[in-house]
Amino acid sequence: MRSGIKGLDEAIGGLPDGGIVVVAGGPGIGKTVMAAQFIYNGAVMFGDRGVYASFSESKEEFYSNMRTLGMDFEGLEKRGLFCFLSLAALSKDSFMHCMDELLNSLTVIKARRVVFDSINAATILMEEAEARHFIQTLRALMKNSGAVCFLLYEASSEAKSEELGSVAFMADAVLLLRWKEEENVKVRELEVLKVRGFPVEKGSYEFDVDRRHGGVWVIVPPKTIPGEGDGLVPTGLDWFDGAIGGGLRQGSLTLIKGETGAGKTCLCVQLAVSVAKAGRRCIYISTEEGESVARLAERFGFDAERGEGRLKVMGIAPEEYGVQRIYSLLDSIVCNGKPDLLIVDSLTPFRHGISQSRFYKLLRFLQFLARSNGVAVVATFTLSLVEEAMETDMLGLFDNLLALRNVPTDGAPHRLLFLVKVRGSDHRKTPIRLEVTSKGVRPTGEESFMPAI
Repeated sequence: MRSGIKGLDEAIGGLPDGGIVVVAGGPGIGKTVMAAQFIYNGAVMFGDRGVYASFSESKEEFYSNMRTLGMDFEGLEKRGLFCFLSLAALSKDSFMHCMDELLNSLTVIKARRVVFDSINAATILMEEAEARHFIQTLRALMKNSGAVCFLLYEASSEAKSEELGSVAFMADAVLLLRWKEEENVKVRELEVLKVRGFPVEKGSYEFDVDRRHGGVWVIVPPKTIPGEGDGLVPTGLDWFDGAIGGGLRQGSLTLIKGETGAGKTCLCVQLAVSVAKAGRRCIYISTEEGESVARLAERFGFDAERGEGRLKVMGIAPEEYGVQRIYSLLDSIVCNGKPDLLIVDSLTPFRHGISQSRFYKLLRFLQFLARSNGVAVVATFTLSLVEEAMETDMLGLFDNLLALRNVPTDGAPHRLLFLVKVRGSDHRKTPIRLEVTSKGVRPTGEESFMPAI
């Protein structure tokens, strides 16, 4: 069975039919959200009916909380695809009544997906032998019905396997959710202890909880990075396209580096405006000057009202996002926005506050998104920080490397664009002298004989 949770099926291969899946973790880590997604996506994506049995939350609270993540359980209930049970076990007798109620609901709606939240609330009234017998009975019930049950387990924030005891032994799959400190960054981590019948190649994955992905999103590192596409994304700037071999390749990653004031933003806005005017879609992520980017686009001749949404400018502050939330943001922008060109201006704020290795992982993820979706990505970075923040292997992730320099002369300084690297193209070897006018960035028409760097 497929869970319908983005990344989880890729990580574990699938869920065993008729099995018990233990989801263990501390308070607030995302157990309930993951379980709710299992039920909700099962109904929406596969038409599976589901039952959610909770010992800790009322129906109204559950519906309200999940609605904030885009899950409409009330709508599923009206369609006969979902049943919520608010249970209270104050004694063994009342617990048995709860089990009768659960069994009746499973039978009435013919549920394929079940959530039991939580096993701790049920077994606190039992001796260890009784608890084992209960789990065995529940497992037999799932086997007979062919349903899959998410059994939630309240553990410590570190969620170690030793805490689970016999519960882990009897389960068909065990997922541990916990917080992990890594290089001064706190991240959510999913550890796959076992999945009966499915080979698990990697034990741990980072994950996040956010509305863009409807709840939990497991971040699965790509096994391989696809190559660039054969198609080109002409920018509409004849001088630029001619210099790099006809345009930006689909799935390519381009870095424009330069010191502050060299003209990186002006060049990127010019590219965005030209691509949009040519009828293609561009999304511009500005991490430093979002409002001025929109004004600059208008100055360069872009009419937002007539643009029909072809140019979207997003101003964000990376320091306000957790590391995993940045992954989620980029994934949502590329996969849902489906741009021909994505501009990230600039990568510099993303680098602040995270380690070199973490920044490299971010660039690898951006490269994977570009390749997998055929999106041309252009990013900027402050020159003074490039050598410090990017080692050779990081720069090697970029297909194209351009450098903007203010070169002093006897008169006014020259703004020069150097084409350091353009992968797979017979590109221009001498720098281009640029000027910024009221109509945009353009070459001056004067040839510079300075050697390329």
